[in-house]
Amino acid sequence: MYTFSQAYREKKNSISFIHRIDPRLKLYGLVICIIMCITSGGATVIIPFLFSAGMVMLSGMGVLYYLLKMKRVLIVLTVGFLLNLLVTTPGKALMLYVKFLIIAFFCSVLIETTATRKLLDGMKKVFHLREETAMTMMIALLFLPLLGNEMNEIRLAQAARGADVTEGALAVRLKNSVSVIIPLFRRTIERADKIADAMDIRCYDSREPHTEVEPLVYKKPDMIYASFMAGISILFLLFICL
Repeated sequence: MYTFSQAYREKKNSISFIHRIDPRLKLYGLVICIIMCITSGGATVIIPFLFSAGMVMLSGMGVLYYLLKMKRVLIVLTVGFLLNLLVTTPGKALMLYVKFLIIAFFCSVLIETTATRKLLDGMKKVFHLREETAMTMMIALLFLPLLGNEMNEIRLAQAARGADVTEGALAVRLKNSVSVIIPLFRRTIERADKIADAMDIRCYDSREPHTEVEPLVYKKPDMIYASFMAGISILFLLFICL
């Protein structure tokens, strides 16, 4: 029987317009989005919002998919928003929350629609990073969701043993959190050690020149996306000047 979940997976795995865009252009778009979020104020924040919303729509994966992927990020942003309410006005706190949310969505689209190797090549060419620096950043990005899943598994296992970090007084929670943090650090070190061994076995050397099976080349969809970025940037400048 053909279910909704199967249709959703097929849609998620399909190659959309954003999937075909050169990773260098997507990284440039991320930089432009961050600059617009930093410099915008009041109604002008609608421009980076439309930019990020357009990326989500063109990726073909839907807002719900990204919300599920970003649930931990949303929790952190919400906590930050509540803390900001203690030191600033609700309007400023809400504006900052919206800006971070826009950037978070854009980053999520970038990661979900770009292959790891292509994103690595794009980061090296856009930011002029060394091979080992770009590789370290990519491994860190890939580690984040894995660490989140492992932390949840450890938390559930310790809760079954009576050390639940979500119940009891603050002092009890802090004490029980040690039973989650220590195994998490241990698993992280073991995983990093395995990655290092795997790279050594494959004779990986960042000092050696690396060839590319599929070199990055700008194509017709990239020109369309570049025109879209230029239009968004011009519209933002017009809003700022008015």
